[in-house]
Amino acid sequence: MYLSLDVDLQKKEVEKFRKEKRKIEEDQDDLKEEYKKAQVSLKRVGWQKEVQEERARAEYWERKFQEMRSSLRWYRNHDPTVELKELKSKVEDLEVALHDGELWIEQLEAQKDCIKRELHQAKGQVRDRDYIIKEAIAHIQEIAEYVRDLTV
Repeated sequence: MYLSLDVDLQKKEVEKFRKEKRKIEEDQDDLKEEYKKAQVSLKRVGWQKEVQEERARAEYWERKFQEMRSSLRWYRNHDPTVELKELKSKVEDLEVALHDGELWIEQLEAQKDCIKRELHQAKGQVRDRDYIIKEAIAHIQEIAEYVRDLTV
């Protein structure tokens, strides 16, 4: 009778593990999908907002990763039937994805600096053109006055 209870208990634990495993796989799929969406959206003009959102997502996935890591530790200690290699591989995949996301954020920040420099340079060019146009208009006005004086 105790053996049957132990078997039932182990079956329940295995079922819990399978649910966790499915959850991890869903989270991994969600992570991949989120990064694909982020790649498309960061190409748009609102990159600063996207950087902040990506940081929030990275923090979210970091928390999820820590939760999964603690679940892994719990299952290591409590469930001998868990295939630890598979779970460890999934954790490593999440670590790689998190690292890739952090690198991506760094690249976006570098792009932001480059775009700022280009904007500053473009503003300088506009300022220079405005000055040249003002000088040309002043010169044309002088010539027009001179021509007007000659005709009078």
